[in-house]
Amino acid sequence: MNPTLKRMLARAGLALAGIVLPLLLAEGVFRLLPAPLHADITFNAPSNSLMGLYEADRELIHRPSPGFEGTVRSLGYEVPIRVNSHGLRGAEPGPRTGERWLATGDSFTFAAQVVEEDSFVGLLNSPQRQVLHGGADGWGSWQALHQYKRLDEELELDGLLVVFFLGNDLHDNAHYRIEVGKPRRAEVGPIEKPSWLRRNSLLWARWRMRMRAEELKAPDNPERQRWANELSIFMQEDKGLRQALLTQTDAALRALKKETRQRGDRLLVAIAPPAFEVQPERVAPTFELVGLDPSATAVDAPAEEVRALLRRLDIDACDLVEPLKASPEGAYFEYDGHWTPGGHAVVADTITGCF
Repeated sequence: MNPTLKRMLARAGLALAGIVLPLLLAEGVFRLLPAPLHADITFNAPSNSLMGLYEADRELIHRPSPGFEGTVRSLGYEVPIRVNSHGLRGAEPGPRTGERWLATGDSFTFAAQVVEEDSFVGLLNSPQRQVLHGGADGWGSWQALHQYKRLDEELELDGLLVVFFLGNDLHDNAHYRIEVGKPRRAEVGPIEKPSWLRRNSLLWARWRMRMRAEELKAPDNPERQRWANELSIFMQEDKGLRQALLTQTDAALRALKKETRQRGDRLLVAIAPPAFEVQPERVAPTFELVGLDPSATAVDAPAEEVRALLRRLDIDACDLVEPLKASPEGAYFEYDGHWTPGGHAVVADTITGCF
C-alpha cells in the first residue's frame, strides 16, 4: 500500500475512533442511569406504532387490521404482533372452552409492549375461562361498546371486560362524536418506519427527550396544549371539567350496561391509573413539563369520581389503582408509561379476584 495512503487511512481511523468511542461510552453510561421521570411524554413511545397495524373504521375511528403481522421495537421491548380475522390481537379464537370474555379498551389493553402470553389478557386465560384480546391504541368506552356489539353473537361471548384508563378515557369519550365524524385515511398510524436509533439508542432518546422538553416550554406549542388539557383533570381546581367530561362517560357506560344486560352477558370495568398516580415521583416532572403546578394536583380525583359513577350505575368495578400502588417497582416501563410484564401480572391477579 502507498505509504501516503496508509498514513491518511490511519489518521482517518483515529479521527473516526475519536468520534465513535465517546459516543459508545455515552451510550453505555446512559444505559446505567434511570430514565427522566417525564420520559413517557418526552420520548413518546406510542409513535413507534407499526405501519399498517390500524385501518380506518366508521364507528371505531380505527381498528386493528385483520391479518396483520409485524414486530414492535422500542426501548425496553421487541414484541411480535398478530391480528386475527376478527380484528383481535392473537390467534383465531378456536373452539369455545368454558366462559368466553372479550377484553377491550385502549393501548393498555392492546398491550403492544409485551408478548401475548405475558399480557394480562393472556394471563387471564384458563381452562374455565377464555379471554379474547380486543382493544386498540386511543380507544375509549364508545369503541368498547361498538366492538362488543359486533363480536358478541359471532363469538358467543359471556362477558365484557372494559379497561378504563384514567389518563385520557374521559377526554376520549367526550370527544368521540366529534372524532367519529372526521374524514380519515384508509390506513391509520405512522407514515414512515421509526429509525434504528429511535428503537435502540438511549443516547438518541436522551437527546430527543431534551429537545422535546425544550419545545414543550413554549406556551403556544400544540403538544404542550394537548398534554396540559389531558392532565388538567388531575388538578384540584378542575372539578367542573371532570364533571363535564363525565357526562359522556356516563352515557357510554349506561349504553354498555344496557347492551350487555339485554344480551345476557356480564360487564366488568377495570379502572387503570396512569404511571404518575402509582409512582408519585413522576408527578412534578410530568406536570411542570406543560406548565401545571404539581402542588395543586389531585391525582386520585378522577379515580374517585369514576368509582362513584360506576357505583351509581350499579356496574361491577375492578379497581387496579391500589394493587398497582402496592406492587414492587417496575410496573410501568420507564420510557413508555405502559405496563411491564410485572405490571400485567399484577393486573391479571387483581382481575382474577374480581371475576
